[in-house]
Amino acid sequence: MIPKLLFVLLLGISTPAYASNQLDLQIQQLLNLVSESNCSFVRNGKTHSSRESVKHINRKYAHYEKDIDSIDSFIELTATKSLFTGKQYLVHCNDQVMPSAEWMHRKVTELGRQS
Repeated sequence: MIPKLLFVLLLGISTPAYASNQLDLQIQQLLNLVSESNCSFVRNGKTHSSRESVKHINRKYAHYEKDIDSIDSFIELTATKSLFTGKQYLVHCNDQVMPSAEWMHRKVTELGRQS
């Protein structure tokens, strides 16, 4: 009984760290896709390069880090809309325009297929 209990206790201790590392990996992969996309990102009517957008997302990530517990909350809190104006962020890519959240969720789905 004690080995089983010890296993359960150790599992409980290591699971959040593993989950956190998995989330960090997902976030980094997504940010790499953003950076390498060559898409334009529109925030509050101004167009920004993909690399500028990664810097902006990272600043928001630092602000919201304690509130982020999934890739969905990461996207929602860092890459969906302006904190100040509430205006939705857009992505211009391959002659298409879409909300950045939609674009990012598509990229997360693509990443899921690759793993």
